[in-house]
Amino acid sequence: MCELVRVTLQSVELVGQVANANGYRDLATLQCKYAKMQLKHQLTQIFNAFRNNHNAAEEGNVLIVPSCGLASIPSAAGLMFLQNQFKDIPDVVDCYFRFDIPRRSYAPIGQHCLVHSGTWESLVFVLQDLPKYLNLKKETFPEPLVYEPIELKRSFFHRHSGEVWFPYPGPDEDLIEMSQRYVSDKYEQKPIRFRSFCTVPKFYHFLIIPPMYMYYYLCRFEWFRKMLCKHPKVFTAGYMSRQGPSEVSRMNTKYTLTMTGKSWDSNVKNYEHDPKKSLTVKVSGTDPGYYTTAMCLIISAMTILRESDKMPKGGVLMPAAAFQNTNLVENLMKHKMEFEVVTK
Repeated sequence: MCELVRVTLQSVELVGQVANANGYRDLATLQCKYAKMQLKHQLTQIFNAFRNNHNAAEEGNVLIVPSCGLASIPSAAGLMFLQNQFKDIPDVVDCYFRFDIPRRSYAPIGQHCLVHSGTWESLVFVLQDLPKYLNLKKETFPEPLVYEPIELKRSFFHRHSGEVWFPYPGPDEDLIEMSQRYVSDKYEQKPIRFRSFCTVPKFYHFLIIPPMYMYYYLCRFEWFRKMLCKHPKVFTAGYMSRQGPSEVSRMNTKYTLTMTGKSWDSNVKNYEHDPKKSLTVKVSGTDPGYYTTAMCLIISAMTILRESDKMPKGGVLMPAAAFQNTNLVENLMKHKMEFEVVTK
């Protein structure tokens, strides 16, 4: 049966959200191309797939592209769009990721919650698996990809465009880094230092950060994980529930990625000085957790099917590396994802 398959989409649907099921074995003998959706809690599986199967997949002409949903297609496509407009390779790209939720969801009551509890359960596994993932990442890539000058470092909270931002907890930054490692090794291309940040709609939403740190440590206990999964509405103040958001709430939830690329002269000594080139682009859309997630997966699969001649023949590759020479951006534009140049 696999001999007849050209593209396989593997996912487990959790009422609109997705999580990857068990991966295939014997990749070198599997002659099909395989796109998977991943959530943050399965970065461990992504790293294991890369460590254990990349060489075999490359030799067997099997292309495995993890994380083809909201994480990390918008950021990968945005980076591709920025590079095309930049007409060069930037040294640093800062991505500011924000969600705009309907006002009725500021105080979630009834179906005014933001997402289904399936996403909350995934997050519980994120917190449980995070130490293992961090150790695995350190083992896989012991050396940093690029040097980060002290002038470009950001504190955990920092101000930008009049708002307070903090590191984006999604997998995009790590997946972009893996893509940059691939293109640097394969094509001797200068790697990009990619950083992602996010903010919250209202200042009082920052109050969720201390409880999340507490949940992280308590998730080491099985009884606490069961409590979190059993009572999502209680532990998230109603923002996640088993009923899930209404269609009106979903369609009124927007997302925006504002990405700024900068480059400096090679002999620069102080990166606080103005860069020789700077460009800002914006990627935006609606219903990130449901419509955008499913659409990104399908468009990724269709791109693999139609433009495989423009892609690497095999390997475990992240989206930014796998799709860099394709028309992925144009394909996404046809399905309600908008790309625009903000400033040059």
